[in-house]
Amino acid sequence: MKKALYVISEYLLLFGLAAFIGWVYEIVCVYVLYGEYFDRGVLHLPMCPIYGFGILFLMFVFRKTKNVFLIFFGSAILTTVIELGASYVIEYFLKDTLWDYSDWAFDYQGRISLISSAMFGLMAVLFLRLVRPPVGKTFRSKARPFLTVFTLALACFCVCWELRFLLH
Repeated sequence: MKKALYVISEYLLLFGLAAFIGWVYEIVCVYVLYGEYFDRGVLHLPMCPIYGFGILFLMFVFRKTKNVFLIFFGSAILTTVIELGASYVIEYFLKDTLWDYSDWAFDYQGRISLISSAMFGLMAVLFLRLVRPPVGKTFRSKARPFLTVFTLALACFCVCWELRFLLH
């Protein structure tokens, strides 16, 4: 039971870190392209959950892969296919367009872009090579109980924070 709690906590922390990094990436992109701040998150927190889910998926897919080029190109392709599919689903069900790459070079219908695909591949490599190893190492250290409690408390806070807005 204890080991499962540690594993869940580690994945929760990785999810949160990726969601935060994705949020920062989106904010910076909008600022660089349009010169203004625009909160791209869908939550009332500095997070874009799709990046958290995406990195957990990529961690599973590339769990045994050491080849950086395979991780880069594989992540770029997988995230692009998911982004393309998501754009159609969102447009069909929500009658909305949440992103538009029409102004970007090498775009396809404004739904995907070679530049964003390359960025997703790069972010995946950096996260899997630079962020995940120290987090995993910390969860295998003596700090594991503290980090587990911290992560679970932070996750509870985030859920309660969002519920506060949803219920009012």
